[in-house]
Amino acid sequence: MAIFKGWSFCLTAVAAWLASGLALDAQTLGNQSLKSNYFFRYVSMVASATGSIGDARSIQGSITFDGAGSYTFTGQQVTGVAAAVAASGTGTYSVDPAGVVSLTSPLRAGDFVNARLGPEALIGSGTENTDSAFDLFVAIPAAASSGAFSGPYSAVTMEFPGGSTANAINTIFNLRISLPGAFFPVSVYGHTPGLASGSPTTQVISNAAYVFAGSGSGTLTFGSSASLLSGSKTVYVSADGNVIIGGSTAAGAHDFLIGVTTLANPTAASWNGNSWTAGLRFESAAQPNWVSHTGSLSAQGAGSISFYRRLDQLGASALDFTASATSALNPNGLLSFELAQVALGVNGMFVASAIDPSDPGAFEIYFGAPWTPLSGSGVFLNPLGVVNAASFAPAGNPISPGEFITLYGSGLADSTQVAKPPYPATLNNVTVTINGTKAPLYYVSATQINCLVPYAVTGNTASIVLTNGSAASNSVTVPLAPTSPGIYSVASGGAQVLAIEHSNGSLVTADNPANPGETVVVYITGMGAVTPTVTDGAASTGNPFNKTALPIADIADQQASVLFSGLTPNFPGLYQLNVTIPNTISSAGNYPIGIQTNNAFHDRLFIPIQ
Repeated sequence: MAIFKGWSFCLTAVAAWLASGLALDAQTLGNQSLKSNYFFRYVSMVASATGSIGDARSIQGSITFDGAGSYTFTGQQVTGVAAAVAASGTGTYSVDPAGVVSLTSPLRAGDFVNARLGPEALIGSGTENTDSAFDLFVAIPAAASSGAFSGPYSAVTMEFPGGSTANAINTIFNLRISLPGAFFPVSVYGHTPGLASGSPTTQVISNAAYVFAGSGSGTLTFGSSASLLSGSKTVYVSADGNVIIGGSTAAGAHDFLIGVTTLANPTAASWNGNSWTAGLRFESAAQPNWVSHTGSLSAQGAGSISFYRRLDQLGASALDFTASATSALNPNGLLSFELAQVALGVNGMFVASAIDPSDPGAFEIYFGAPWTPLSGSGVFLNPLGVVNAASFAPAGNPISPGEFITLYGSGLADSTQVAKPPYPATLNNVTVTINGTKAPLYYVSATQINCLVPYAVTGNTASIVLTNGSAASNSVTVPLAPTSPGIYSVASGGAQVLAIEHSNGSLVTADNPANPGETVVVYITGMGAVTPTVTDGAASTGNPFNKTALPIADIADQQASVLFSGLTPNFPGLYQLNVTIPNTISSAGNYPIGIQTNNAFHDRLFIPIQ
């Protein structure tokens, strides 16, 4: 039996959710934004159904983008267990106004890299490929003469010696120059199956050294005394000296090193700002798995992180993953985040390595580099400012039919107005079209708009244009997916808590927790098409109920029964899930709740249970 108590705080809460904005201070991007010489490192592994590597390829060198959609590259390539050979070639690329880049793979014909462009780096992975290739691509601007290698650097590595997962290695460490050509002793924290049963271990390398040529490339040498980090690696330094990338060119070497200039004296508030991210992960569990991902991350400066990832997983379709989590600063200056160790760098960059005692079978590195802030004149829609109005998942997360979305920009409306149901297609002389269909408008102001995605919008992308009077905005294109769930939150007792209600309509809070076996109402958006259909902008009457396909819900990593998924009566565009909390939860606490549809997963939000 569905529970429908209404949502007493709905309309005022939506206005409150619109309060946060995005900084705007640069122009939009395009192919001309990627026109210069870069250094690059690219590692790609084709995995078998059992997780073993069937075809390992690695390449690094120089790549030149012409600003018109074509590139050339030269470098050294390692294939399988063979020695490195010279490699060169050409490819194509495209850059959209937000900095989303698609480029043909320098390693595999027919593959593409789903990449993101920022001022410090171009990063990505092949999330849309179908050949079971899992990869990581990083390119950094090359200096006209020579970038300065000075540091100190915080670096991570992931290695698959001989193109095999048997002796995979993950590390994180600092590089500090003691004398020209030499480092202070390097304390390497990491894990590998053949050392301490895969548990995290620290090894110290006392004789690490470096040599750099005038071309921005050099060699790091770590000797042979440590099993976590040894031998020589060819590396490149970015034009501003703040990023180093590279790896070994020895026969059969397939590894990745990424380093950023260390942020001095980090605090819990130091991780702050918006970044593009990309990473590669291998899990050597009973059922081995590979994952590569491209996405974005928003750090709020107090240990609160939200992120979006487009995931390519072994044996599964690509998935849109959104989550919120927390980070904590460790005494060694690293942050613990999602079973990984994170080192903060300057200019909002970071590197991360999957090193945690509870997860010895995980090997992963990922890199975060800042967005390019965007701006424009007149009526301007920020290409980075189209977000789920409930989760505010960072840029790149798809929108879906029926979803409440928030648009950020400037000159969007002459004044602030709020509509009453049914939401109109024009409000305060403002209209928004999505793939040519007018969107119902709830809230308009000079810098932000809240509207509903029309149910008739179809395809893989959505083009959004706003008109204020007779002035039209730039067109913004974002991914479109059948669903993109986001759970609402609401201010309560000075904090944001999930918009989850008891059956009596009271909010579930720490002081009013839910109970095992209780059915609660979860308010959500982005659940997609409903049956029977409803007119855009109109409220569901509840007679009949407008339902969606039932998602999968889990609470405390246990599957929870979903009794109903559909529109809440009397509130246009507002969905609800009626979810029964598992009886097997035996102790009080804040437990994560996750919602999974056929194409998306929304995770790491917490519900208090007693």
